[in-house]
Amino acid sequence: MKNNSYSFIAILLAFLALSCLNSCVSSKKLAYFTNLQRDSTATIDEQRLQTKINVSDILQINISTPDPITTAILNSSTAINTGQGGVSGYLVDETGSIKLPLVGSVKAEGLTKIQLASSITETLLTKQIAKSPIVNVRIVNYKITVLGEVSRPGVIQVPNERMTLPEALASAGDLTAFGKRDNVLLIREVDGKRITRRFSLNQSQLFDKDIYNLQNQDIIYVEPNSAKAAAADRTTQLIPYFFSAASLLIVIYLQFIKN
Repeated sequence: MKNNSYSFIAILLAFLALSCLNSCVSSKKLAYFTNLQRDSTATIDEQRLQTKINVSDILQINISTPDPITTAILNSSTAINTGQGGVSGYLVDETGSIKLPLVGSVKAEGLTKIQLASSITETLLTKQIAKSPIVNVRIVNYKITVLGEVSRPGVIQVPNERMTLPEALASAGDLTAFGKRDNVLLIREVDGKRITRRFSLNQSQLFDKDIYNLQNQDIIYVEPNSAKAAAADRTTQLIPYFFSAASLLIVIYLQFIKN
């Protein structure tokens, strides 16, 4: 009888071990930066990626001049509500332009904040609207969208107008165990074109400035791996375990009957 108990325990442990091996995900597939050399040093590209203004962006524009009355008029429309989540500012319309008091229509799409500020300053001086104007531009609806196999997919608001790829993934709760580390998709709209780039979190390509430094309205998509596809079909997954358990019980029962 004691031998039968030992046989039962041995078979049960073997079954549990096989089940664990079948369900475990390799730790190598979960790690990041696996191809980077240990204690390495790399030169950082000091040139920061400049975000370009796109249609539907909301801009906060502040203009200062020596004349208080002119300043008040130029900033009189900055509190207009765009209706997008209660955010106020100048909405870049479908033509890629904004409309400023006294100035009129100004092309904004495709320009950086610095370029737009320079354009507004030049117009103010050319039309003799203001002397020595100081123009500041901010994008107030700066956001990054993270989808797919992350813990908290959704839209991330970026008040400081700067976010790196690792920061975005961290804000989304990091990748799940089912996310592909070697095939992440970046979707970006620039100058009326939609650009898609695939990259690996285990390659140095991750540190390219146009991937590492995200832009306004970028979308990051993390694909599910094969383990997620298998887990999605619970019926197919559980059938082998059911037959294995049934076979194990039959073998144990027969062993006891014989003895």
